Amino acid sequence: MRMEALTMKNNDFQRLLQNFFLEWMMNQKKVSPSTVQAYKDTFRILLIYMRDEMGIKADSININTINANTIVEFLNYLVNVRKNKLITVNNRLAAIKSFMEYVSYECPEHLEVIRKVKSIPFRKVEKKEVSYLTKEEMDSLLNTCDSESSQGRSDYLMLLLLYNSGMRVSEMISTQGRDIFFSANGKCHLRIMGKGRKERTVPLWETTSKSLANYMHENEIHDNDYLLSGRNVKHLTRSGVRYRIDRLVSKAYDTCPSLKNKSVTPHVFRHSTAMSLLQSGVDISTIAIWLGHESIETTHNLNNS
Repeated sequence: MRMEALTMKNNDFQRLLQNFFLEWMMNQKKVSPSTVQAYKDTFRILLIYMRDEMGIKADSININTINANTIVEFLNYLVNVRKNKLITVNNRLAAIKSFMEYVSYECPEHLEVIRKVKSIPFRKVEKKEVSYLTKEEMDSLLNTCDSESSQGRSDYLMLLLLYNSGMRVSEMISTQGRDIFFSANGKCHLRIMGKGRKERTVPLWETTSKSLANYMHENEIHDNDYLLSGRNVKHLTRSGVRYRIDRLVSKAYDTCPSLKNKSVTPHVFRHSTAMSLLQSGVDISTIAIWLGHESIETTHNLNNS
Protein backbone atom coordinates (compact mmCIF):
# COMPACT_ATOMS: atom_id res chain seq x y z
CA MET A 1 0.00 0.00 0.00
CA ARG A 2 2.83 2.41 0.90
CA MET A 3 4.55 1.70 -2.44
CA GLU A 4 1.31 2.40 -4.33
CA ALA A 5 0.87 5.68 -2.47
CA LEU A 6 4.43 6.68 -3.35
CA THR A 7 3.85 5.85 -7.03
CA MET A 8 0.68 7.90 -7.14
CA LYS A 9 2.44 10.84 -5.54
CA ASN A 10 5.25 10.72 -8.08
CA ASN A 11 2.69 10.58 -10.90
CA ASP A 12 0.90 13.71 -9.75
CA PHE A 13 0.90 15.68 -13.01
CA GLN A 14 -0.32 18.88 -11.39
CA ARG A 15 2.47 18.80 -8.79
CA LEU A 16 5.10 18.00 -11.39
CA LEU A 17 3.97 20.81 -13.65
CA GLN A 18 4.00 23.31 -10.79
CA ASN A 19 7.48 22.27 -9.66
CA PHE A 20 8.71 22.31 -13.25
CA PHE A 21 8.00 26.03 -13.43
CA LEU A 22 8.80 27.10 -9.89
CA GLU A 23 11.82 24.91 -9.13
CA TRP A 24 13.27 23.68 -12.42
CA MET A 25 12.83 26.66 -14.74
CA MET A 26 12.98 29.62 -12.38
CA ASN A 27 15.35 28.48 -9.63
CA GLN A 28 17.62 25.94 -11.31
CA LYS A 29 17.66 26.88 -14.98
CA LYS A 30 17.00 30.58 -14.31
CA VAL A 31 15.35 31.06 -17.70
CA SER A 32 14.04 34.43 -18.80
CA PRO A 33 10.48 35.55 -17.91
CA SER A 34 9.55 35.53 -21.61
CA THR A 35 10.56 31.87 -21.93
CA VAL A 36 8.59 30.98 -18.80
CA GLN A 37 5.54 32.72 -20.25
CA ALA A 38 5.92 30.92 -23.59
CA TYR A 39 6.10 27.55 -21.80
CA LYS A 40 3.05 28.44 -19.69
CA ASP A 41 1.12 29.24 -22.87
CA THR A 42 2.05 25.84 -24.28
CA PHE A 43 0.63 23.95 -21.32
CA ARG A 44 -2.41 26.20 -21.09
CA ILE A 45 -3.25 25.34 -24.71
CA LEU A 46 -2.46 21.65 -24.11
CA LEU A 47 -4.84 21.52 -21.12
CA ILE A 48 -7.59 23.20 -23.14
CA TYR A 49 -7.00 20.74 -25.99
CA MET A 50 -7.24 17.74 -23.68
CA ARG A 51 -10.43 19.04 -22.10
CA ASP A 52 -12.21 20.06 -25.30
CA GLU A 53 -10.92 17.48 -27.77
CA MET A 54 -10.28 14.46 -25.54
CA GLY A 55 -12.75 15.03 -22.71
CA ILE A 56 -10.01 14.84 -20.07
CA LYS A 57 -10.09 17.47 -17.32
CA ALA A 58 -6.87 18.92 -15.95
CA ASP A 59 -7.21 17.19 -12.58
CA SER A 60 -7.50 13.81 -14.32
CA ILE A 61 -4.27 14.05 -16.32
CA ASN A 62 -1.32 11.88 -15.44
CA ILE A 63 1.99 11.12 -17.14
CA ASN A 64 0.56 8.15 -19.03
CA THR A 65 -2.21 10.40 -20.37
CA ILE A 66 0.21 12.73 -22.12
CA ASN A 67 1.90 9.99 -24.09
CA ALA A 68 3.47 10.27 -27.53
CA ASN A 69 0.19 9.66 -29.36
CA THR A 70 -1.51 12.44 -27.41
CA ILE A 71 1.29 14.89 -28.10
CA VAL A 72 1.40 14.08 -31.82
CA GLU A 73 -2.34 14.68 -32.07
CA PHE A 74 -1.91 17.91 -30.13
CA LEU A 75 0.71 19.10 -32.61
CA ASN A 76 -1.63 18.26 -35.49
CA TYR A 77 -4.34 20.25 -33.71
CA LEU A 78 -2.02 23.25 -33.54
CA VAL A 79 -1.43 23.06 -37.29
CA ASN A 80 -4.90 22.17 -38.54
CA VAL A 81 -7.21 23.89 -36.06
CA ARG A 82 -5.23 26.77 -34.58
CA LYS A 83 -3.37 27.34 -37.87
CA ASN A 84 -0.05 27.79 -36.09
CA LYS A 85 3.14 28.15 -38.10
CA LEU A 86 5.54 25.22 -37.96
CA ILE A 87 8.10 27.22 -36.01
CA THR A 88 5.43 27.84 -33.34
CA VAL A 89 4.55 24.13 -33.29
CA ASN A 90 8.22 23.29 -32.80
CA ASN A 91 8.46 25.76 -29.93
CA ARG A 92 5.45 24.09 -28.27
CA LEU A 93 7.06 20.68 -28.70
CA ALA A 94 10.34 21.97 -27.25
CA ALA A 95 8.47 23.12 -24.13
CA ILE A 96 6.84 19.70 -23.70
CA LYS A 97 10.16 17.91 -24.20
CA SER A 98 11.77 20.14 -21.60
CA PHE A 99 9.03 19.20 -19.14
CA MET A 100 9.55 15.52 -19.91
CA GLU A 101 13.27 15.92 -19.27
CA TYR A 102 12.42 17.22 -15.80
CA VAL A 103 9.94 14.38 -15.18
CA SER A 104 12.57 11.79 -16.13
CA TYR A 105 14.52 12.77 -13.00
CA GLU A 106 11.48 12.97 -10.75
CA CYS A 107 9.66 9.84 -11.98
CA PRO A 108 12.14 7.45 -13.60
CA GLU A 109 9.49 4.71 -13.58
CA HIS A 110 7.88 6.51 -16.54
CA LEU A 111 11.02 6.62 -18.69
CA GLU A 112 9.44 4.63 -21.52
CA VAL A 113 6.59 7.13 -21.93
CA ILE A 114 9.06 9.99 -21.61
CA ARG A 115 11.44 8.47 -24.16
CA LYS A 116 8.72 8.17 -26.77
CA VAL A 117 7.59 11.78 -26.28
CA LYS A 118 11.16 13.07 -26.49
CA SER A 119 11.69 11.11 -29.71
CA ILE A 120 8.88 12.95 -31.52
CA PRO A 121 10.63 14.78 -34.39
CA PHE A 122 10.36 18.51 -34.87
CA ARG A 123 8.50 19.64 -37.97
CA LYS A 124 10.78 20.50 -40.87
CA VAL A 125 10.76 24.25 -41.37
CA GLU A 126 11.98 25.69 -44.65
CA LYS A 127 14.94 27.93 -43.93
CA LYS A 128 14.60 31.48 -45.09
CA GLU A 129 17.51 33.58 -46.16
CA VAL A 130 18.69 35.66 -43.22
CA SER A 131 18.18 39.35 -43.86
CA TYR A 132 20.81 41.83 -42.73
CA LEU A 133 21.73 45.45 -43.31
CA THR A 134 24.73 46.56 -45.32
CA LYS A 135 26.96 49.35 -44.05
CA GLU A 136 25.39 51.75 -46.55
CA GLU A 137 21.87 50.87 -45.39
CA MET A 138 22.86 51.27 -41.76
CA ASP A 139 24.46 54.66 -42.46
CA SER A 140 21.26 55.79 -44.21
CA LEU A 141 19.17 54.89 -41.18
CA LEU A 142 21.54 56.71 -38.83
CA ASN A 143 21.55 59.80 -41.06
CA THR A 144 17.75 59.84 -40.95
CA CYS A 145 17.78 60.53 -37.19
CA ASP A 146 17.21 64.20 -36.31
CA SER A 147 20.19 65.22 -34.19
CA GLU A 148 18.46 68.48 -33.22
CA SER A 149 15.64 66.76 -31.29
CA SER A 150 15.77 64.60 -28.16
CA GLN A 151 13.72 61.94 -29.95
CA GLY A 152 16.16 61.90 -32.85
CA ARG A 153 19.13 61.53 -30.54
CA SER A 154 17.37 58.69 -28.73
CA ASP A 155 16.65 56.97 -32.06
CA TYR A 156 20.28 57.39 -33.10
CA LEU A 157 21.50 55.77 -29.89
CA MET A 158 18.97 52.96 -30.20
CA LEU A 159 20.20 52.06 -33.69
CA LEU A 160 23.85 52.25 -32.64
CA LEU A 161 23.27 49.98 -29.65
CA LEU A 162 21.43 47.37 -31.69
CA TYR A 163 24.05 47.35 -34.44
CA ASN A 164 27.16 47.69 -32.27
CA SER A 165 26.28 45.19 -29.55
CA GLY A 166 24.09 42.69 -31.42
CA MET A 167 21.82 42.61 -28.40
CA ARG A 168 18.29 41.25 -28.51
CA VAL A 169 15.53 43.85 -28.31
CA SER A 170 14.47 42.45 -24.91
CA GLU A 171 18.03 42.94 -23.68
CA MET A 172 18.19 46.51 -24.92
CA ILE A 173 14.93 47.74 -23.40
CA SER A 174 15.90 46.26 -20.02
CA THR A 175 19.31 47.99 -19.96
CA GLN A 176 19.82 50.33 -16.99
CA GLY A 177 22.46 52.85 -16.04
CA ARG A 178 24.19 50.29 -13.83
CA ASP A 179 24.91 48.14 -16.89
CA ILE A 180 27.12 50.77 -18.53
CA PHE A 181 30.80 51.13 -17.60
CA PHE A 182 33.07 53.94 -18.79
CA SER A 183 36.86 53.76 -18.47
CA ALA A 184 39.15 56.72 -17.87
CA ASN A 185 39.86 57.08 -21.61
CA GLY A 186 36.13 57.36 -22.41
CA LYS A 187 35.71 53.88 -23.82
CA CYS A 188 32.63 52.00 -22.76
CA HIS A 189 31.62 48.42 -22.04
CA LEU A 190 28.03 47.26 -21.87
CA ARG A 191 26.82 44.49 -19.56
CA ILE A 192 24.00 42.49 -21.12
CA MET A 193 21.68 40.12 -19.25
CA GLY A 194 20.89 37.44 -21.82
CA LYS A 195 18.75 34.32 -22.00
CA GLY A 196 18.87 32.14 -18.92
CA ARG A 197 20.02 35.22 -16.99
CA LYS A 198 23.51 34.73 -18.39
CA GLU A 199 25.63 37.87 -18.41
CA ARG A 200 28.01 38.95 -21.12
CA THR A 201 29.97 42.15 -21.63
CA VAL A 202 30.65 43.74 -25.01
CA PRO A 203 32.88 46.71 -25.88
CA LEU A 204 31.30 49.67 -27.65
CA TRP A 205 32.75 51.68 -30.50
CA GLU A 206 34.03 55.17 -29.84
CA THR A 207 31.05 56.63 -31.73
CA THR A 208 28.58 54.61 -29.66
CA SER A 209 30.39 55.41 -26.41
CA LYS A 210 30.34 59.15 -27.12
CA SER A 211 26.67 59.12 -28.10
CA LEU A 212 25.82 57.06 -25.02
CA ALA A 213 27.74 59.37 -22.66
CA ASN A 214 26.05 62.47 -24.08
CA TYR A 215 22.62 60.85 -23.93
CA MET A 216 23.05 59.74 -20.31
CA HIS A 217 24.21 63.22 -19.31
CA GLU A 218 21.37 64.93 -21.17
CA ASN A 219 18.71 62.65 -19.69
CA GLU A 220 20.31 62.29 -16.25
CA ILE A 221 20.44 58.50 -16.42
CA HIS A 222 21.52 56.99 -13.09
CA ASP A 223 22.14 53.39 -11.99
CA ASN A 224 18.50 52.46 -11.41
CA ASP A 225 17.15 54.28 -14.46
CA TYR A 226 16.26 52.49 -17.67
CA LEU A 227 18.37 53.75 -20.54
CA LEU A 228 15.59 54.12 -23.10
CA SER A 229 12.29 55.47 -21.85
CA GLY A 230 8.91 55.11 -23.51
CA ARG A 231 5.73 57.13 -23.47
CA ASN A 232 3.90 56.72 -20.18
CA VAL A 233 5.91 53.56 -19.35
CA LYS A 234 9.08 53.06 -17.36
CA HIS A 235 11.04 51.84 -20.37
CA LEU A 236 10.70 51.51 -24.12
CA THR A 237 8.64 48.46 -25.17
CA ARG A 238 9.17 45.95 -27.97
CA SER A 239 6.33 47.49 -29.95
CA GLY A 240 7.80 50.93 -29.31
CA VAL A 241 11.14 49.84 -30.75
CA ARG A 242 9.43 48.35 -33.80
CA TYR A 243 7.38 51.51 -34.35
CA ARG A 244 10.44 53.76 -34.18
CA ILE A 245 12.44 51.55 -36.54
CA ASP A 246 9.55 51.44 -39.04
CA ARG A 247 9.38 55.25 -39.10
CA LEU A 248 13.13 55.59 -39.65
CA VAL A 249 13.16 52.97 -42.42
CA SER A 250 10.32 54.68 -44.29
CA LYS A 251 12.19 58.00 -44.08
CA ALA A 252 15.37 56.41 -45.43
CA TYR A 253 13.72 55.01 -48.58
CA ASP A 254 14.59 58.07 -50.68
CA THR A 255 18.31 57.91 -49.96
CA CYS A 256 18.55 54.13 -49.83
CA PRO A 257 16.01 52.38 -52.13
CA SER A 258 17.35 48.90 -51.25
CA LEU A 259 15.62 49.18 -47.87
CA LYS A 260 12.27 48.87 -49.64
CA ASN A 261 13.05 45.23 -50.39
CA LYS A 262 13.83 44.34 -46.78
CA SER A 263 11.74 43.73 -43.70
CA VAL A 264 13.80 45.61 -41.12
CA THR A 265 12.88 44.20 -37.71
CA PRO A 266 14.86 44.74 -34.49
CA HIS A 267 16.30 41.24 -34.91
CA VAL A 268 17.71 42.15 -38.33
CA PHE A 269 20.22 44.39 -36.56
CA ARG A 270 21.43 41.34 -34.62
CA HIS A 271 21.96 39.48 -37.90
CA SER A 272 23.73 42.55 -39.25
CA THR A 273 26.13 42.56 -36.31
CA ALA A 274 26.99 38.91 -36.91
CA MET A 275 27.57 39.46 -40.63
CA SER A 276 29.66 42.57 -40.01
CA LEU A 277 31.89 40.71 -37.53
CA LEU A 278 32.17 37.72 -39.88
CA GLN A 279 33.12 39.90 -42.85
CA SER A 280 35.74 41.61 -40.66
CA GLY A 281 37.43 38.27 -40.06
CA VAL A 282 36.18 37.56 -36.54
CA ASP A 283 35.93 33.81 -35.90
CA ILE A 284 32.61 32.07 -35.29
CA SER A 285 33.31 31.17 -31.65
CA THR A 286 33.98 34.83 -30.77
CA ILE A 287 30.80 35.92 -32.57
CA ALA A 288 28.84 33.31 -30.59
CA ILE A 289 30.13 34.77 -27.32
CA TRP A 290 29.41 38.30 -28.54
CA LEU A 291 25.80 37.43 -29.39
CA GLY A 292 25.25 35.35 -26.27
CA HIS A 293 24.54 32.10 -28.13
CA GLU A 294 24.65 29.00 -25.91
CA SER A 295 25.75 26.87 -28.85
CA ILE A 296 28.22 27.79 -31.56
CA GLU A 297 25.94 25.82 -33.92
CA THR A 298 23.34 28.57 -33.61
CA THR A 299 25.81 31.15 -34.86
CA HIS A 300 27.07 28.83 -37.58
CA ASN A 301 23.53 28.26 -38.88
CA LEU A 302 22.81 31.99 -38.87
CA ASN A 303 25.89 32.81 -40.88
CA ASN A 304 25.25 29.99 -43.38
CA SER A 305 21.59 30.78 -44.00
